[in-house]
Amino acid sequence: NHDIDNTDLRHFLLSLPDNKTDGLPGYLPIVMNMPVLITHNIATELHISNGSIGRLVRLVYDNHNENLNNNTDITNPNFPFNTKYIQTPLYALVELPQSKLSSPLIDLQPTMIPILPEQKTIKIDLKSFITPTQKRLLNNKTSITICRTQLPIVPAYAMTTHKCQGKTLTSGIIDLVPPPYAKSDLANVYVPVSRFTSADTMAILRPFPQSILNQKPHPDMIIELERLNKLCNSRI
Repeated sequence: NHDIDNTDLRHFLLSLPDNKTDGLPGYLPIVMNMPVLITHNIATELHISNGSIGRLVRLVYDNHNENLNNNTDITNPNFPFNTKYIQTPLYALVELPQSKLSSPLIDLQPTMIPILPEQKTIKIDLKSFITPTQKRLLNNKTSITICRTQLPIVPAYAMTTHKCQGKTLTSGIIDLVPPPYAKSDLANVYVPVSRFTSADTMAILRPFPQSILNQKPHPDMIIELERLNKLCNSRI
């Protein structure tokens, strides 16, 4: 294992979206009390799994680790002498209202769940980063394997249609205008609109083309609906 000392490469790897890095983001903005989304299945039987939404309460550190507290031997000319270096947290304390713990954890309120950092070995495609010349120097290798340790959470102020599937949301604002690079799909309308229990708790961000409401269902969807209809009729 080697540390990555190429600044541009480090920035590229840290900037990749979490769906390219097995749910472990590089840059993770942290604001206390912000909504967060769990990106890994931690305990599915307790509803602590990929897609669970909660509230970040705080980060917990090892305050008894002398190596972290006395870091005077760490020097960097780019920062003043009294710089406080960021430590790796022991865990993030997240409030998950939907969790199914039978009893609260010791010294924690109900629904307060410690989320530990996870380590993953991830293969990254570098085709969009390296030049043809660099590719030749690497003997046409266009991927790199990295080891990342990170909290399996991402901010949940907003989420994609894919991420919100299966969820019931109390309130929110949805955008029905399709991205310019995406193929129009009826599911991109149905899924966000159907996440709310009432139209009163949902707002539409901006005007959208009426044509997206006139789309025909995908052929695979029609086949599945017909299959379900036959199954339902056979049981009557």
